[in-house]
Amino acid sequence: MSPKDIPILVVDDAKFSSAIIAKVLRSGGFSNVRFTNNPLEALRSIEKRPAQILIADWLMPSMDGLELTRRIKKRDESGDHFTYVMLMTARDDNNAMTEAFAVGVDDFINKAHLRAQLLSRVLAAGRIANRLNELIKSNHLLQRKVKELQTSDLVDPVTGLGNQKFTLERLNEVLEQSRSRGGAACLLLIGINNLDVVKKQYDQGSIDELMSGISAKVRQLVRPLDIVTHPETNIFAVTMLQESLKNCTSQSFRRIFDSLYMHSFKTTEGYIPVVVGVSITAADSSTGHPSGKEFMSFAYHGLARSFQTGMITVQPYDPDQHMALAGKPGGDNRTAEP
Repeated sequence: MSPKDIPILVVDDAKFSSAIIAKVLRSGGFSNVRFTNNPLEALRSIEKRPAQILIADWLMPSMDGLELTRRIKKRDESGDHFTYVMLMTARDDNNAMTEAFAVGVDDFINKAHLRAQLLSRVLAAGRIANRLNELIKSNHLLQRKVKELQTSDLVDPVTGLGNQKFTLERLNEVLEQSRSRGGAACLLLIGINNLDVVKKQYDQGSIDELMSGISAKVRQLVRPLDIVTHPETNIFAVTMLQESLKNCTSQSFRRIFDSLYMHSFKTTEGYIPVVVGVSITAADSSTGHPSGKEFMSFAYHGLARSFQTGMITVQPYDPDQHMALAGKPGGDNRTAEP
C-alpha cells in the first residue's frame, strides 16, 4: 500500500503542531489525511471510515489521548480492524509510558521532534498497520473457511448438533430399522418462522446465541435417545423410531410446540421471541419406506403448512402425494443433498 492510500486521522487541538504535521505528511506523499481538534468528533469519524494510523495529542481538554486510545482499541476488537495509535507528548517519565502502553498506545513522539522524526515513524506505522490488517482479514477468511468445512462435514459449529449430512445419515438408519425390525420412522421438524425478521434486527453473535438457546431447549424437551440435529439455518430436526404410526401424532408432541411457540430466548442483546412451526412425518411398512432424501423433502412440505396455519401438521409418508407436490411449479423440490 502506497502512502497516498493509507488513511490517517490527526487529532490535535493546537493549530501550530497540526500545521507542522500536515506539511510533513504531504512531503511524504500522504494525502488521505483527516484533521480534527475534537476527540469525540474523531470517534465519530472513525466510526464512519476507519483509519490505519491515528496521531493524537496526549493532553486535550474534552478527552485525553489515553481515553481516546481505549475507545478506539475497543472498537477495533469488535470490528476486526487494527488502528496504529501514536501519541504526541512532552512527557518522558516511565510510569506514564507504561500506563499508555497498557491501554494500547503503539508509539510516542515528542512534539519538539515532529519535523525530524514524524515522517519516518509514520512510514513504519503504515507498514505495521497494513500488515496487521492483512493478517486480520486473512484470519477472518480462515475462520470462515473452517466454519464452512465444519458445516460441510457432520457438525453445525454454532449449536454443536449434527448438520444436514448427519441428519440424513441418521434418518436413513431409522428408516432401515423400521424396515427390518418394524415400528415407524418418525421425523419431527421444528422451523423458526420469523428468523429472517430477527436477522434484520440483531447481529450474528445474538443470532448464534439464539440458535444455541433453541437447540438446548429442544434437547430438554425430547427423550434421551431421540437425536436432535440442525439440518438448516432455521430448522431443527428430531429423528426417532416409534412403536407405530399411532405414536406419531400431534398430541404426542404438543408439549414441544407449546414450549417453543412465542417463547423468548435470552441473549446479550435481550430476549428474542421465536415463532415456530412443527411438522411430524412418519413411515412404516404400510406407507412404504422412502430414502432419507425423499423423506426429508416430503417433511418440508408439512413444515410449510405448519408455518401457514400456525398448527402442528401430521402426515404419513405418501409417495404419490410426494411426487405431486414435488412436481408443482414453485413447489419445494429440495431433496436435502448430503
